[in-house]
Amino acid sequence: MALYLVVDAFKKLGSPTVRNDDFYDRLSRKYSLILLGVSFLVVSTSQFVGHPINCYTQNIAGSHISYVNWVCWISNSYYLPFEKPLPNRDQLTPDKIPYYQWVPFIILCMMFLFYLPGFVWRNMNKTCGINTKIITNMVLSMDQLNSETREKSVRSLAKHIDKALAYHREYEYGFMYKIRRSITSILCCTLGRTSGNYLACVYIFVKFLYIANAIGQLFLLNLFMGKDFNMYGINVLNQWLHGNEMDAVERFPRITMCKFKIRTLGDNIQPYDVQCLLPINIYNEKIFLLIWFWLAFVAAASTYGLIKWLYYFTSKSRRDFIQRFLRANDIHYNDSLNQTLNSHPSPAKRLDDFINNYCRQDGILLLRIIKKNTNNVIAGEVICALWDNWKIYPQFRSNTTPESDSGIMTIGVHGSGEGGNDHPTMKQLLMSQT
Repeated sequence: MALYLVVDAFKKLGSPTVRNDDFYDRLSRKYSLILLGVSFLVVSTSQFVGHPINCYTQNIAGSHISYVNWVCWISNSYYLPFEKPLPNRDQLTPDKIPYYQWVPFIILCMMFLFYLPGFVWRNMNKTCGINTKIITNMVLSMDQLNSETREKSVRSLAKHIDKALAYHREYEYGFMYKIRRSITSILCCTLGRTSGNYLACVYIFVKFLYIANAIGQLFLLNLFMGKDFNMYGINVLNQWLHGNEMDAVERFPRITMCKFKIRTLGDNIQPYDVQCLLPINIYNEKIFLLIWFWLAFVAAASTYGLIKWLYYFTSKSRRDFIQRFLRANDIHYNDSLNQTLNSHPSPAKRLDDFINNYCRQDGILLLRIIKKNTNNVIAGEVICALWDNWKIYPQFRSNTTPESDSGIMTIGVHGSGEGGNDHPTMKQLLMSQT
């Protein structure tokens, strides 16, 4: 029963039901928490259930052995090689080992730091109005083998994404709008919630948090594990490559010295130097060596993931991503709507309009996340459903300049625009699509 509860607790680490990110993010917020959780369980069991320290107390009465063990445990001990003599009263004792009592709490703090970036991502994308957790849950809950129910679910998902993108669009036109848009495009500072880049910028910021967390923890451990712990794994590898014995005695000593005093009757102060055994350091050595390599791996993988996403946000990558799925689903860029409006933009222009003015960076980010957490079939169907929505309502969904809309933006809700009565009504347009 206890084993089942432990396994069930580990399954819930790192929010396993949340899939609104990629594999490189889950390395930190999920798999790192599992690794650290197992380490915490091993260390805390050895420390709080077993005997973490045993001191050699030949000159101390048997009834006081437990007292000596606990005094040396809480007051820190120091490492002294057998080749060196004990320091006398006039000599300074070597630096004490400060960490072994606090290892479970150090691991708990590391778990919190790994959890924090994912928490920031989940809450910041909810505050911006595009809840990626709800969207990915809609994708993961659909029946992918039933084509009829899947089509309804995909249409419902596309409608939800369409509304989320519409609420984050600026519906302004005119001279001042053109000036503001030109300035922000030149300065590359369109970071508002209606800019179409807000969610993407938040995601990149969280990516930086994951990298800073992994690298920062390597250096923060210097405060507890001693200086140069950030080079610990490299030193071990260097010893192994040169055929030397991997000796970690000085950093994780098994045998230490403990100095303490006992007050007896008559204010008689008796100093003692006892030798203590720290069997828990056998586990600490292996655990922190594993943690060092894991932090280095997570930092490298997260950096690679950041570089990939920076490439995904380039114009070429966004265009290739959408174009691939449209072609795979036999979607042509020319449609009857543009022919009806006597407007003949090139296929490349229409594709760019869909990518840059309808989806924008935030929409592409959502579609990328959907693809990474499902498969190409579902992602392609969602993209095609969004394409169909954009074809029907381009005048409401696209945030383009009047020059690129040439005939589309002149349509009113009742079908009478600035171009006269030559254009069809909205009802006719919808009927032509069906």
